[in-house]
Amino acid sequence: MSPETPSLIDNFPPNTLLATLQELLPQTNSWDIATGTFDIGSLLALGELWQPIKPVRILMGDETTRRTRKELLKATSQQTDDGIEIAKEEDDFPTMTGLEAIRQALASKQIQARVYHRAKFHAKAHILKTQDEATDHSLIGSSNFTRPGLLENVELNLLTADPT
Repeated sequence: MSPETPSLIDNFPPNTLLATLQELLPQTNSWDIATGTFDIGSLLALGELWQPIKPVRILMGDETTRRTRKELLKATSQQTDDGIEIAKEEDDFPTMTGLEAIRQALASKQIQARVYHRAKFHAKAHILKTQDEATDHSLIGSSNFTRPGLLENVELNLLTADPT
């Protein structure tokens, strides 16, 4: 993390959660995410930055988008890729770039996704660990792990390296 990186992220450009994650992920070895709402668009917005990280663990509430639900079900049920062309036509988000990498990461358990059902899950946090524990970071705030939460919505998130 550079000294210029603000500790309070409000999603007003250039101070977005997406930009902060783009800066932190290249040094990250494991990534734990808690989010009330998850959308695959968040991983797509990050491009390939998440791909070297093992594991990426996502704990989410049971509210998600149609596309995300569909992709999670595809990955866990081992369906073939025949449905990709249909999904491109029907989906509410036309860009499918990076979707195959997400499917493979789900199938190989590099991305471990779980849904919290016991109560409304409204938590939002990212724990990014590096090999050097002195450089671990946490992001705690209001952003769901969705494209709007990373880039579009006005949000407040705190970036900290405090080990407690």
